[in-house]
Amino acid sequence: MSRSYGTTKQSVLARRRMKRSQSGERIIPRVISRRPRAGDIHPMGRSLILRLLRQIPEKYIYGLARVELRAREGEIGKPFGLYLPRDKAIYLYSLPTTWHLPSLSKGMLAGLRQYFPQIEQKEKEVIVRWPGVEIFMLWFFLEVFAHELGHHYRNQYRSKRKKSLRMLDHELVADLHARRIKELVFAAVEKKLHEQQESEPDK
Repeated sequence: MSRSYGTTKQSVLARRRMKRSQSGERIIPRVISRRPRAGDIHPMGRSLILRLLRQIPEKYIYGLARVELRAREGEIGKPFGLYLPRDKAIYLYSLPTTWHLPSLSKGMLAGLRQYFPQIEQKEKEVIVRWPGVEIFMLWFFLEVFAHELGHHYRNQYRSKRKKSLRMLDHELVADLHARRIKELVFAAVEKKLHEQQESEPDK
C-alpha cells in the first residue's frame, strides 16, 4: 500500500515534489537582493545564499518561494530576519558592522559572544563591533538565516506534525531546526573537503 502524505517522511516528500531541471538538479528558490540601508551591508550576499541553497537538504527549502535581502527600516535587530508564511518567503535585513544598541538581553549577549565580536557596555548603550566580514557572515547564517529556514520547515509540514508538537513554541521549534541545518551543512562541507583530499594525488 502506498504511503499517504501524513506518513511520508519530509525528506522523501521534498525529493519527490521539488521542481527540477531537465538534468535533474533541484530548482532552488529565487534570491532577490535590494540595496541595503545607507551605512549597512548584507552580511550574506546573493551569490553565497544561492550556493547554500544548493547544499541545504531539500526538505528545508521545499516550498520556499524566495529569499529577499532588504534594507533595514528600523532599529538593529528589529528584526534581523523574518519568515512570512503567506508569502513562503524569507526576508533578511541589512546591518551595520558596528552596532549601537540601548541594551542587550542576556540571551543575545551570550549568543553573540560565541562569535567573538568586540562588545563594549557603556552606561547608556552597548557597542558591538564585528572584527571581520567572515565572522559576521557566519553569525548571520547560523543564527538568522538558519532560524528562518526553521520557521519555513515548521510551516511547510505543519499538517504532518503530531498534535502535541503543534503546541510547541514557534521560536523554540525554529531554533531546533536551525541547529539541525547547521549540523547538516557542516557535515556536507566536511565530507566534500574529505573527498577532495582523497582525490588529490600523493605528493
